[in-house]
Amino acid sequence: MICQNRIFINKIPDYNDKLNTMSNISFLLWRQRKTSRVLITDAHLKASLAVIRSLGKKNIHIAAGSEIKSAIGLHSKFCSKKFVYPNPRINVNDFLQNLLRIVKQDQYDCIIPTHTYTAFILAKFRDLFSNYTKIPPPDFQVFINAFDKQYLLNTAMKNNVACPRTYSFNPSDEGEDVIEDYPVIIKPARRHGIKIEICHTPSALRNKFNAMSRKYGPCIVQDYVPNGGELGVYTLFNDKSEPLALTVQKRLRSLNSYGGISTLRETVKNDALVDIAFHLLKTIRWSGVAMVEFRIDARDGIPKLMEINPRFWGSLQLSILSGVDFPYLFYKNIMHEEQTSTLHFKEGVQCRWFTGEISRLFSGSGKLQIIRDVLQPCAHDDIISLKDPKPMIASVFSPWDSSDDEPRDDSFLKNDEISIINLKQKEENSHENIAHFS
Repeated sequence: MICQNRIFINKIPDYNDKLNTMSNISFLLWRQRKTSRVLITDAHLKASLAVIRSLGKKNIHIAAGSEIKSAIGLHSKFCSKKFVYPNPRINVNDFLQNLLRIVKQDQYDCIIPTHTYTAFILAKFRDLFSNYTKIPPPDFQVFINAFDKQYLLNTAMKNNVACPRTYSFNPSDEGEDVIEDYPVIIKPARRHGIKIEICHTPSALRNKFNAMSRKYGPCIVQDYVPNGGELGVYTLFNDKSEPLALTVQKRLRSLNSYGGISTLRETVKNDALVDIAFHLLKTIRWSGVAMVEFRIDARDGIPKLMEINPRFWGSLQLSILSGVDFPYLFYKNIMHEEQTSTLHFKEGVQCRWFTGEISRLFSGSGKLQIIRDVLQPCAHDDIISLKDPKPMIASVFSPWDSSDDEPRDDSFLKNDEISIINLKQKEENSHENIAHFS
């Protein structure tokens, strides 16, 4: 079928030239528009809702999409157009084709993803959208530098950034014998938001490593770091790897005892941590938004690098409340608008996720303390807003999980598969009315 498509396309070069010309005309018309329009994906996530509200308040026309019909962002009063598309983690091809149709039907300045895997896909296939809209930075290879935990850890250690001890582990080589101290943890190298596995014995390590590797692909093994506090450096870098915006947040409560999604955090000052994070991001030539996550080792008080999340974070609303409008700054960065560095933020601002606080009642012991936490007043919430109340109602029925736990076929993302997408797109274009682009 692919060969047939290639033969068909090669027989009509003049028609393809017309399509390319019309695509360029469409791009020029898009650049001349006065009304700003942004398409936001992953509208079921709290970060997307924060982006929708932030840009909507700037009178930017917002369209939002998700694979979930009840997504909270789709119910915001700032969302002017709604889309439900195929799950990108299950069917990349259908997702890309659907998104391409959307951006060709309605011209958008840019697409802003907030799920790690959606950002991964759009960075990988950036060229597919180049005639229609802008995809946020960074480019794919730089994205991988942060996305791949094993590569990131190697880079960090070479640059004297403190990390948990990481082991080269292969169960078939009896590699667990080199591990002297337990517990250790296992986490996927290229999945984000997955619950880690804690192992206290060599046999548990071997069994859980095999199970996780089969499900998630390459995994890494690290020393368990006793929790002496968790902090994140949240930032935006320009295309020269220079910082444009900053907040630092300290996690006060989490959804689960092992960590996971935070339910209450506070902005704090920590210049030493900022220096470490900025040095690391500059080393990997980062551009765009990122969260650099650290855990303070309770044994020695040293902050250890956990990971970099190469997209907007779930606690984005707190950053906005502290005086740093990351979504709008990021939009201006994508559109190459000139802006100055904004590295100041309000300290001591708190924001919680009320739905997550309630969920803690069903996830473990200490329910009396959890009830006290829930009843403790907090001025700000990730979702609750009297001026935009519908997302809170929708959150009761909408999944809020941002994990990447579903099975997926990453073989589609190999370089030699790009031609398949291009061929399918050309075949689709050949059946469209050219006037569609005018």
